Order: sequence, then structure tokens, then C-alpha cells
Amino acid sequence: MVLKLVPINTLTDTRKKILHAAYKCLAQTGFNRITVDEIALRSGISRKVIFHYYKGLKNLLSDLGESSFYWPSTEELLANAPEDFPDICPEEQVAAFFLSLRKELEERPETLRIMAWEMLERSDLSDELEDVRVRTALEFFEHLGPDVPDEVDLAAAIALLGGGISYLAIRSLNTKTYGGVSLQDEIGWERLEHAMHCMLKGLLFP
Repeated sequence: MVLKLVPINTLTDTRKKILHAAYKCLAQTGFNRITVDEIALRSGISRKVIFHYYKGLKNLLSDLGESSFYWPSTEELLANAPEDFPDICPEEQVAAFFLSLRKELEERPETLRIMAWEMLERSDLSDELEDVRVRTALEFFEHLGPDVPDEVDLAAAIALLGGGISYLAIRSLNTKTYGGVSLQDEIGWERLEHAMHCMLKGLLFP
């Protein structure tokens, strides 16, 4: 699968301003209340110009989702992974994905806020952003080693871990601890990392 990505440095200045404004607006107001008028006001770009570039909000958010504003590319995620990633064991490869993702999301707090809105407000607009995340994960896991046991439901394991990591990352915006584990320092996340390694090892090689 080839992931279509729009590198931010290939965008015109006008499109950058539009996407950045949409990103900020969406994080603040959510999917149900975001409007082109609000994006125009924040970006300083008229509705007419915005509609020149985008046919509507759905088209605009699709472009936002595939820019580096919103979500890290597979290349960015792999850059955070160990250098010997293709040769390490499967549980370490899966763990590397989530650890890399967590680091990238720390640099994108607005993305975490948008994901929090997504839990409350489902629509065609939220689907556009969710599709980007799914495609990135699928592309990353194409690099997994071939020795995952056939009887292991890896997709279910990834969904469970991904949901947990995403939820805790979102909670870290305004919660210091969860279940007695710190979410706002490396000590807490190292504990979670160790637990994740143990869970993956038990799942993949019981």
C-alpha cells in the first residue's frame, strides 16, 4: 500500500495558513461546530479563497489529515524506531510503533484534542482523519517480521494497544496520573513501555 502524503513544505503559503487555521479551530471547537467562516477568520483568508482551494470542509480536512500538521508520516515513525528495526523480534517492532507514535503526538497536542473530540462527535469529517491514521499504521506494520504466529490475532492486539496508548496520551493533556501511573513524565511512560513489552511477548510467544 502506498500512503499518499502531502509534505507540508510543498504546500503554498495560503494553503498552509488555511490548514493551520483549520487544525487550531478543530482542536478548539470540535467537528460539529467547525465552520469555514471560523477558519477564514482565524487564517485571515476569505471564504472565496478557501473555496478556491477546497470544495468544502470534508475536502479541507482530508488535506489536513495527510499533512504533517495533523499526523506523523510512516517515515517519521520509522525514524524514531531502533536502527535495526527490520531485524528485531515482532513484539519489539509493535512496541516501537506505539512508542514512536507517542513521541510524535507529544509534539502535536492539538491532534490529541482533536482525537478527544472524535470520541464524542462522529461524522464524515472525523472519518477523514481516522482513515489517515489507519493507513499510516497499516503501512508501518508492513515492515513487521514474518514470524508472528498464525494463530495470533495481531490486528486485535494492535487495536487494543493503540486504543490504550491513544487514550492515555489524550488524558495526559490534563491528568497527571492514571491508575497510579504518571502520564506527564518519562518514568511513568517507561513503566507503561515495560508493561507493553511483557504483554506483547506473552501474546506473541506464550
